[in-house]
Amino acid sequence: MNYAELASAVGPRVGATQEWVFNILREGIVSGKLPGGMQLKQDEISTALNVSHIPVREALRQLEAQGLVRIHPNRGASVTKLSRATLEDMMDVRASIASSVLTSAIPKMTAADFERMREIIELQKHAADLFTSEKLNYEFHDLLLKPAENSIATLLMEIIHANIDRYLRKSFYGEDSSRSFSIAEHEQIVEACEKGESELAAKLLSRHILGAKARIPAELA
Repeated sequence: MNYAELASAVGPRVGATQEWVFNILREGIVSGKLPGGMQLKQDEISTALNVSHIPVREALRQLEAQGLVRIHPNRGASVTKLSRATLEDMMDVRASIASSVLTSAIPKMTAADFERMREIIELQKHAADLFTSEKLNYEFHDLLLKPAENSIATLLMEIIHANIDRYLRKSFYGEDSSRSFSIAEHEQIVEACEKGESELAAKLLSRHILGAKARIPAELA
């Protein structure tokens, strides 16, 4: 595996080395370049990225906390692999939590929040690559729930989002038709939030998340 190539996709090192390594490995997993079951060797990663073992080890632990990597005692680490049933369960949980938290977030949303949501939507319409599209989508969904200030929900959403996107990224963000449909649903959700229609917004968000089930790859058992 060319980890240096993955690093070039993420960009130059900014901030903590551990976070940089984490972003590189996460990008590789979510993009499918580091597929489920693949062994992740610390020596190989450290050499390719020209970093010590410590940030690599910490990055792997962070990925394990998100369910993307499994660390086996005395056998190193490997990328986890999800079944269709597990992926569908994650989507159900995500839809339930997100729609519930959104109803608490709406009364706390500000004009600045709505302005940023619409900025993100405009950026989504012109995103040129999968990495940017996924990043903007994550920011949009994070911003929807952030005003609720529910730290546990935020943590769970981050874990579920990372696991779901590695299976849906190509079909969901890579096709113009699905991306346009998703963006249109984002606009509907924002409109309902702006009007204070909490019940409608929650239903739209739940439908938006559950609709992605149709994008699960056919070969996933």
